[in-house]
Amino acid sequence: MVDGTALSKLVGELLIAIHTLTGHPLPARLPEVAFVPHAVLEQQVCGRPCEVYGWFPPGDTIYLDQRLDPLEDVYARGILLHELVHFLQQEEGAFAPPTSCQAWVEREREAFEVQLRWLAAQRATGHSLARRAPMPLRYACND
Repeated sequence: MVDGTALSKLVGELLIAIHTLTGHPLPARLPEVAFVPHAVLEQQVCGRPCEVYGWFPPGDTIYLDQRLDPLEDVYARGILLHELVHFLQQEEGAFAPPTSCQAWVEREREAFEVQLRWLAAQRATGHSLARRAPMPLRYACND
């Protein structure tokens, strides 16, 4: 079980890092982070088995795979950071609402770019469940 106080501190630190990398303003509030079984994420995000480790639907809660420990694992922190980018996008009104495929792609592209830049700055190495997280793919939109 992840320590709530330490997690809140980490969320604040990651939000500052995202602000530094993107210029997105810091939010007036912190999102909640909930750890859920992998199967819940698969059902909510993919509707089938898939490699999903985090999800931020519109609202106040980021959902992370319960197998992740962002306090101990740099790659898990990268997943949390990615979802925090989406939280900041929401709070700023950037890409809102993502009603088109292209808006969704731009939203994801920014989150992946920030995640990859942050991980590179951490000189992340080693093996981790979260290291296998999907990286950006090229999407073709028809809208």
